[in-house]
Amino acid sequence: MNLSELVRGGTMCLGKAGWAEGAGAGTILNVAADGTAFINFAINGILYVYADTDNVAITAAAQQATLTTCLYLITLTTGSVLATVKGTEVLTADITSGKKPLTWPAPAADTCPVGAIKVVCATPYTFTAGTTDLGATGITDTYYDLFAVPDTPITS
Repeated sequence: MNLSELVRGGTMCLGKAGWAEGAGAGTILNVAADGTAFINFAINGILYVYADTDNVAITAAAQQATLTTCLYLITLTTGSVLATVKGTEVLTADITSGKKPLTWPAPAADTCPVGAIKVVCATPYTFTAGTTDLGATGITDTYYDLFAVPDTPITS
């Protein structure tokens, strides 16, 4: 998206959210990096605010298999309701060998992508969003703050 060509609308996160594992099992938190204690974001050209929050439950999703890597997109609605969208699982070995990229999931209509979590499951562990603790044994989590969904996949 070229912002100089944007005539109307625009859906994007306008601040670094500071996503991390929450204090409660299976939750996330955000601490805005600029110290303001909130994230500004836009959906269809209208601005909204999401306050720093701990112990935010992530949306339940189908179980992620052992030895896979998956991206979970973090989105917000106009009412500041947080949801996660599970991407496509890829064998971790296929990503590291360059056989397959890890693609970003698409956000639901009228939501703003504000972050993502990359979850890697070691053997013999699995992950179920909304149930499994992100700090559990065999689970490696990486957090991304997003302006918008990246246009290139993760290749390594």
